Formats: sequence, structure tokens, C-alpha cells
Amino acid sequence: MTRVLLVPDLPLERWPAMDKYAHRLHDWLESSGPGFEVRLAAYIGDLTREARNGRRSGATPKWWAREVDPARIVLPGPLVGPQRYAARYFFYPWRLKLEARRAALVHILDHTYAHMLPSARRRPVVVTVHDLMPVIVLRSPTDGWREGLRNRFLRQALKALRQAQAYVVGTEWLKRELATWLGDERRIHVVPFGVDRAMFSESPGARLRGRTDWRIPEDAFVVLHVGSTAERKNVPLLVQTVARLRAEADAYLLQVGGRFTGDQEQLIERLGLRRYVRSVPFADEVTLRRAYRAADVLLYPSLYEGFGVQVLEAFASGLPVVTSGAGGLKEVGGDAVVVVEGRDPAAYVAALEQLSDDVTRQEELVERGQARARRFTWQKTAEQTAAVYRKLL
Repeated sequence: MTRVLLVPDLPLERWPAMDKYAHRLHDWLESSGPGFEVRLAAYIGDLTREARNGRRSGATPKWWAREVDPARIVLPGPLVGPQRYAARYFFYPWRLKLEARRAALVHILDHTYAHMLPSARRRPVVVTVHDLMPVIVLRSPTDGWREGLRNRFLRQALKALRQAQAYVVGTEWLKRELATWLGDERRIHVVPFGVDRAMFSESPGARLRGRTDWRIPEDAFVVLHVGSTAERKNVPLLVQTVARLRAEADAYLLQVGGRFTGDQEQLIERLGLRRYVRSVPFADEVTLRRAYRAADVLLYPSLYEGFGVQVLEAFASGLPVVTSGAGGLKEVGGDAVVVVEGRDPAAYVAALEQLSDDVTRQEELVERGQARARRFTWQKTAEQTAAVYRKLL
């Protein structure tokens, strides 16, 4: 049978959004009988797997399918950076060369791994492009040898990215951005990502359990942010908004899925928010669902997003969403989100207060959001992705 090889991020990256995409796409392709065999070039991080009988499903994550451990060659601990680069740029491409011999098509599931494209041994390659941040980063000023080394790898990845036979993106907005960069839109296919069905059916007691576990008062107003704390996520505005809210209400910030940077920690301290901030850097699926249920609103003021699956997860969880609408966020959110233009914390405070005071408006947004989220399924993602494969096989 014709074999399609999926190339996920390595587990050491600990990028839950990328791992979830790889897990769900692989599982749905495998279960839907697309007419070809689906294989993985590497294990996927275990964080986004569901637990069964107290134990996580699937095999224990290793570096990739064979018993190869780069930690024995590149020291762990303080040298974790070099270890990561060795895995990314040497061991994993080497592994892909071996696996690609038995594949008819290769799908690289994260554009930041596009440097591996030459390892596909001239097989047709599909690349999922989640955003064009590498292009934006390369246009920014470089300060120091670390940034210089990073940019060297980015240029390598972007050069290889142009050689793919097809591209998958989550939104029409990103398709236009990618087409502008490539100078050609014919190879680009819009395949929206899905939202887990489990997000719609968390137990009624999840809100109280979450607040109890995180020591948040039952009657407090909880602002949730899910995802990394990278610069484009606009975390300082998030923190400043919660600080201003506290002048009027007992507001808390719940950050899930990313660790605050040193500068962000200093801002939290300076604004006197330490007692009112809860951080869960690495959350499994149960904890993530509980966070959505424990919150009162998802605040997502990103400066740039290619898709924004967190918006869909909030919709499914019955949570209203206030967002910047940047990038593909307006397209994903539609008429179910509150969009705040600009970077003024006062504007976000006003939007949150207005939403909090208008119960009818809240209910309307929640109803629209849940209806919208039901349109985004991983089954559709897999079916549309399989259709892209068939055009190349």
C-alpha cells in the first residue's frame, strides 16, 4: 500500500499546539481509511495524549522511532540548546532519510522543520505552514551571536520551504500572506484545524475543582490566556489589562501553556500582581479543559496569529473571547468574538467590563461560539489533508 510519512516536531520541543495537530491528524487519517498507509517519522510529545486508567496512551516518547539517544552524544542540562540543535539538524534529518525510502509522500507538519525537506529523497513534500514568523524575524534587527546563529538556521529552513510541492495553511488570510511571499498561490491549500470533541463536554464540577486547585476565589473574575508567552503573544498588555481590572474587581490572571519570561515576571511584580497570577507552563489535556472551565473569559491580544486554535477551544468550552483579531483570528472567530483594535490596555478593560455587565451579550457570544466551533472538526482536517495528498500521489 502507498505510504505517507508524517514528520512531527520532536518531543523535546514541548510545543503542545504542534503536538496536538500531529496527534489528531495522524489518528484521524489512520482511522478514516484514506486508501494509503500513514506512518510517523518520530514519536510525538505525550502532553496532548489522553490518559487511560491513570496511564497515558501510546508508547513512551523517544527521540524517534529507533533507539537513538542524542543525549549520549551531546550533553544535557546546561547544554540543552546544543542538544536540541543536534537533534533537529542532524539526527532527525538522518532518520528521515531512512524512513523516506519506503514512503511515496512526505508531510512535514511544521514549517520550522522545512530544513528537512532535502532529506525526503525527492519524494513529493507537503508542508503545513502555521505562520510566517521566520520571515518576520529575519526582517528584525539582529543583536548578538545567538540571534545570528538562529537566523542562519531560519534562512536555511525558508530556502528549503520554497521547494515543497504543496502547502497546507489554516486560514485564507495566511494563504494570502504565503502566496505573497512565494509569488504563487497554486500550491497552497486551506485546511482549517479542528477542535477536540471533549472540549464540549467537560464535567460540571470542573470549574470549582480548577479554582480550588489554583487557589482562586469562587467569585473572582478570571482572565485566561492559553499558549506560549513569546513576544507576539503580547503578554505585557495582558498583564497590564488585568492590573487595571483589579482597580474595579477581584480579577485573576490564569496563564496556561507557557512560562513567563524574566521581563514579564518583573512586570507582574512591579504592578503588584504576584498574588493574583496563576501559571501552568505545561498542561495536559485534562488540566487544559479545566482551565477553560475555571475562567470567565479568554483574552487573546496577540500581535500575529496564523490560526488561533485557542479561540475554538474557548468557544467549545462555553467561554466568551476578547481578542485583537490579528492575522487569522478574525477569520477563525467570526461574529462570535469581541475584537479590540490597537494596543491600549484601557480599550481591553472597557471591552471586558462591558461584556461582564451585559449577560445577554455573553450568552449570545457563547451560543455563537459553540455553534462555530462545531464546524471545525479534526475529521474534516484529515479528509481535506488526504485530498491534498491524492493530488500528488
